Amino acid sequence: MPLHEEFISTKFKSLDKVPNSILPNYSGYGLTSLVPSVGRWLGAKAFPSPAFGEDILRHFENRYRRVVVLLVDALGYNQLLHLMEEGYADFWRKKLDEGHLFPITSVTPSTTATALTTLWTGADPNQHGVIGFEMWHWQLGMVINNIFHQPTSFENDMGGLWRAGFDPNTFLGLEPVGSHFKRSGIEARAIMPAHIINSGLSRMHLADTQFHGYVAEEDMWITLRKILNTPSRQNQYIYAYWSLVDSLMHRFGTYAESVSVAFENFSRGLERLVLKELNPDLNQDTLFILSADHGSVTTPVNEDYSLANHPELRDMLVLPPTCEARLPFFYVKPWQDAAVRAYFDSVWPGKYVFMRREKALQMGLFGLGEDNADLRNRVGDLIAIPVDPEAYLWWPAKANRMNGRHGGLHQDEMLVPLFAFKA
Repeated sequence: MPLHEEFISTKFKSLDKVPNSILPNYSGYGLTSLVPSVGRWLGAKAFPSPAFGEDILRHFENRYRRVVVLLVDALGYNQLLHLMEEGYADFWRKKLDEGHLFPITSVTPSTTATALTTLWTGADPNQHGVIGFEMWHWQLGMVINNIFHQPTSFENDMGGLWRAGFDPNTFLGLEPVGSHFKRSGIEARAIMPAHIINSGLSRMHLADTQFHGYVAEEDMWITLRKILNTPSRQNQYIYAYWSLVDSLMHRFGTYAESVSVAFENFSRGLERLVLKELNPDLNQDTLFILSADHGSVTTPVNEDYSLANHPELRDMLVLPPTCEARLPFFYVKPWQDAAVRAYFDSVWPGKYVFMRREKALQMGLFGLGEDNADLRNRVGDLIAIPVDPEAYLWWPAKANRMNGRHGGLHQDEMLVPLFAFKA
């Protein structure tokens, strides 16, 4: 059975004093290498990040005409194994006989805005500079939401950063994947929920990529099938994004029944509406890849983690935390570093370890290569890394109803599947 679990012990490192942690791999065994590998298979020019390492690439052919990436938001590698064991992923368990399943790492922070920007630039987070769900933007003088492109203190103002001069089309300063592929004569297509097609994040990522919006899962699969059953003179990169696992996980937790059943139905739709209806003559060289932007952990609501209940800690900070509840960044008032650490040791003993910005950048926590010019401003003075998988911080001025989260370094958040098979 081509299940490559040995990678966990041979390819990945953990963080000292954080049990069950996995550090991101930016050298051929992480999510950053997915699109560079797709480009290699389709005949594109090289990306900033490397393709997968030889221990992965040797299981693939040198070239494909079409590569389909099925990106399931928040589907962790360990979660997929659990779904197979529990009977919710029989399709994928059977596919192991003809495919390969590798664990690879997400990026840090293990969150959608950061990971998808990596997938649509072929660059590490330190290079593209989108660091977390919420991020301090020095030039704009505000903390911004990297998904909705609005100030974090605003509600229902999607895209509102334009009023401060923010332009999603130029913000990254990197060539998007669609443009990169176009220069090599490769066609890029993205099948995504219709309501996010024109969002700021989509505009940032999807230049020179053909959009296909869907309103239901069946619509997604039928659109994919029609593309694959239509002759094309160009090699094609086809990306299909499905977010329901993430949405349900946040509400109910990683291993909730609703999450498992949703993925089961997703898998049946792929088999029934796509694979059984493919034209074999047009898809002899089509590669399917199932992957994810990150995994998740179950984090029951606990008011003790609400910053509103810790005014003494708030008074030590210049501004509210940024990044992720499972990887909060602190911008600390002068001479308060030791006080912040002491507060955590007193209130949450043994549940967090701290890392300074300089250490995180030095060790390549956010990636390798040349840093984004504003990276240091976007990473806080102190980073709190949860040791307890149920630990987090909650600082938004609204009720906390989330029972599942991601963003941290626990292996359930950091390991995602690379499941590949031919049509």
